[in-house]
Amino acid sequence: MMANEFSLDSIKITIPKRSKNSHKGDFGRALILAGSEGMGGAAILSSEACLFSGAGLVSMYTHPSNVEASLIRNPEIMALGIKKDFEIPKNIDVLLCGPGLRNNEWSANIVKKAFATKKLKILIFDAGAFYFLHDLSSKFSCHNAQIILTPHPGEAGKLLGISNDDVQKNREDSAKELSKKYNANVILKGKDTIVCLKDSNDVYVCSDGGPELSSGGTGDVLAGVIAGLTSQKLSISDACMLSVAVHARAGEAFKKDIGEIGLNAGSLSPIIRNLLNKL
Repeated sequence: MMANEFSLDSIKITIPKRSKNSHKGDFGRALILAGSEGMGGAAILSSEACLFSGAGLVSMYTHPSNVEASLIRNPEIMALGIKKDFEIPKNIDVLLCGPGLRNNEWSANIVKKAFATKKLKILIFDAGAFYFLHDLSSKFSCHNAQIILTPHPGEAGKLLGISNDDVQKNREDSAKELSKKYNANVILKGKDTIVCLKDSNDVYVCSDGGPELSSGGTGDVLAGVIAGLTSQKLSISDACMLSVAVHARAGEAFKKDIGEIGLNAGSLSPIIRNLLNKL
């Protein structure tokens, strides 16, 4: 079956309008578990993107060394430094785990605790979380949450036990195999980013986006956008497709205004916010 092509112009997905008597709790509580020591930028970028995408309340649990930088950049985000023992609040709507995690014990503890959390509605795994998911693969079929995986080709290869080249040779089938193996919705990043939806097994390819997005941190921004949109009660399919499309279009807007070279990931979130408000 051929994948369906989509772009921001073709999907016609909008965020629900806000009533005049809305409050922050109406737009979701998102928790970002991210940022090992020395990797605080990824945590900050993803939590900022979640906030800029419209989540009502955004919390970030991170290595204690990252808290000050987060509060300076985004005081609206509730940043907490965590060690081995911490609790995940019970009222979280969306949990994003992975940006800026390393292959170490501190990160492994975070991923295992995120995976073991009961009654989560939506659980997003990205970046450093993929170091630890292979060993948990047999348990995904029993998880109650809607799970979203956002690997780049190298990460997808590790999750499947194949090479990066093998993934790139057949991206659609690789996304399907990931979805099946991990009982998850999959966003396989790269040129022509793929969205594979678990419940329908439908595959979509985004026609927008280009090499301007090939810089560190852009994936962290995408993960944050997904968290922000799912927190606002968009369906999984709508949130995944809109996140990919608006992220790609933001890159194209940067390219149009400035050029293809030198896109810094932090510049994407304000553009994404502007685009979402125009839908």
